[in-house]
Amino acid sequence: MVGTATPVLLVSLVVMLFIFGVWIVGKLSPRVDTALSRIAMTLFQRFVSASSERQRRVEAAFLTTTYRNYAAKTMLFAVMAFIFSAILGVYILTVVLAFLEPIVAVLSQLPVAAPLGLSLDFSLSLSAQVTLILLIVGSALLFGSIGAAISYWVRWWLPSSAVDVRKRNINEGLTRATAFMYALSRGGMEFPQILRTFTTYQGIYGETSREMSVAVREIDMFGRDIITALRRMSSRTPSEQFKTFSENLTSVLQSGGNLSQFLEEQFERFRKESEERQEDLLELLATIAEGYVTVLVAGMLFFITILLIFGLTISNTLTLLQLIIYAVIPLGNAVFALLVQQQLDQFGISGVGTDSGVEALRQRSLATPASVLPGTDSESTRPDGGYTGRDRENSRMLALHDRLYRVKNALRNPIEIVFWNPTKLLWVTVPIGLLMFLLRAPAVFAADGISIRILDDLLVQSVLFVILTYAIVRFFYKRHITRIEKATPEFLERLASLNEAGMSIVQAVDRVRGTDIGVLSPEVDRIWRDLQYGSTVDDAFVRFGRRVRTTAIARVVTLLTNAMRASGNMGPVIRIAAEQHRAELSLRRQRRQEMFTYLIVIYIAFLVFIVIIVSINEMLVPNIPESSPIDSGELEALGAGGAFGDFGGVNQASYTLVFFHASLIQAICAGFVAGQLGEGSLRDGAKHAAVMLAMAYFVFILLTSPIAAVLPGDVPGESADVVIDGDNTLQNFDEVSLSEGGFVAVYADEDDRE
Repeated sequence: MVGTATPVLLVSLVVMLFIFGVWIVGKLSPRVDTALSRIAMTLFQRFVSASSERQRRVEAAFLTTTYRNYAAKTMLFAVMAFIFSAILGVYILTVVLAFLEPIVAVLSQLPVAAPLGLSLDFSLSLSAQVTLILLIVGSALLFGSIGAAISYWVRWWLPSSAVDVRKRNINEGLTRATAFMYALSRGGMEFPQILRTFTTYQGIYGETSREMSVAVREIDMFGRDIITALRRMSSRTPSEQFKTFSENLTSVLQSGGNLSQFLEEQFERFRKESEERQEDLLELLATIAEGYVTVLVAGMLFFITILLIFGLTISNTLTLLQLIIYAVIPLGNAVFALLVQQQLDQFGISGVGTDSGVEALRQRSLATPASVLPGTDSESTRPDGGYTGRDRENSRMLALHDRLYRVKNALRNPIEIVFWNPTKLLWVTVPIGLLMFLLRAPAVFAADGISIRILDDLLVQSVLFVILTYAIVRFFYKRHITRIEKATPEFLERLASLNEAGMSIVQAVDRVRGTDIGVLSPEVDRIWRDLQYGSTVDDAFVRFGRRVRTTAIARVVTLLTNAMRASGNMGPVIRIAAEQHRAELSLRRQRRQEMFTYLIVIYIAFLVFIVIIVSINEMLVPNIPESSPIDSGELEALGAGGAFGDFGGVNQASYTLVFFHASLIQAICAGFVAGQLGEGSLRDGAKHAAVMLAMAYFVFILLTSPIAAVLPGDVPGESADVVIDGDNTLQNFDEVSLSEGGFVAVYADEDDRE
């Protein structure tokens, strides 16, 4: 029987691994994904029914596939999930039967077993083989149906989730999009050309630019007019706000109204709506911060205290206490961080770095206007929009050049790379921290087992090294970026004033570089040096954006360079860029000021947490008697044996260790959450986590058990000549005996004892 079942189990296991492997490889390999699409269309295309709601959902999610293809692949994945889950259900049934066999063996010995027909073969009235087959088939059908249903539901839920994310990002980017289009329209550029230019900077303007690319595709690929293209764009967008804007824009273009005035009005309206969303966000973050302090700081402290009291008087609650500290607190903080990030994303505030905008600016750095805009002809493109073999080879060589450029740049300027991207520092500090731990790890192993205290010291020191180094680099990076962004509006307004006075942009840069504009003064000098060496104004500003490496500066540079190509009257355009940038800085400053109060509240709550934990550990736990002052027989006679039976039998060392770990875990969690609430990113919480972790660690080192410095090599039972007592005073003893209970000083003279 076993020999027959073994090949079947092996084959089923191979089938499961094959299905899982195909699904994983399909996510990673475009060729495998294309093959799955072809198989799905061949097998299930005829079963795909028309659904306008689902089709619009797929289009709004901006998926790189058609509705019919996505629906067919959904059915294919549901079938694959059915097979995988059915086999898994058989394995689960086997495990369940193995666990039930001893139970049935016991139940079969009961007097009621014979009338019920209960036996070891799990049969009631049918034979054992028929019963087993029915169980296998039923389990396979049950688990297979559940797996297929979950797969089918998840596949149709993913576009809905993507639609929600895109909707938030589109709404958040509308202010910057209207500012860009308004500036170019003031420069005299035609609106179709404005759309083409805007859609080439998707790395800078995000989902709003991608949504505009729908209209550009309708114009360039399908030959539709601008009105039809805009209507098509508004019909598939997931954002109601963007849809309203598109419809109003279509009406203005149809009626021949003033486009610049319309875009200016829309820009002001979207900016006011951003301020209103900011107020809503601040109120929401205030409520969330209060809830965090109440539930995950004060609430956890309350539970820890109650469980400690119960553990000292009624029953042992150490296991439940460990569950709260090692599981509930970290998981609760993780769920809270996800909730906060979801709300920040909804209001367009995320901790996303500036790499995408800077990379997009770098790729456009030396491009001419004709090569930047899509839809332009090239000798290597085909009439159907595809590429020739030479074009693919050029693309491959350019991609290889980009990868080698990044490697050579990192080797040439490692400090600059780390400064502009602090996350890359972790590639160095994490191995160093791990090496520090491994080199000192032998000290953890003692003669009687593992020293938990030494292990904790090594772990905390390594983690503190990694977090603190990252926090320091991140702090200087953020400070530098903040200074640059604060000085940018002043620089732009000076350029605008000089240009409106009759100077060209080159003359304005020459005049501005002689003034003090703070941290941007060296950058303006470099812009002028580029112009003196024969660089165009476009390239000089693009190089400036690449050096500064912030998304805000990338937007300004993009706006200026494109506006200069459209018109020489740059004054109004530069003022628009300055105004839009100043508005963003104002919102960010207001948010930081409002949340600073709750940042202080989190710090105070953490300090209260530390003080109470240390007080309990130093005052309550050490004063617990080693045995109950009343005999157990007397307790039973008094009827109090159940309430105080465990009093005095508490493992004090375990409670001290748990409290120490609670402080460390709360420090890391509260630190990162404080950074997320105060500055909008978990990465900005590294400095708070480092400060709180250092505070908790040194408080427990200094204020808990007395500090004793023993000569190297001393072990319990041997003697030492020098010891530092609890008052941190150096004293000479004739002999110090180290025992498991602590230090025992042996004096030869009674005067020394006094």
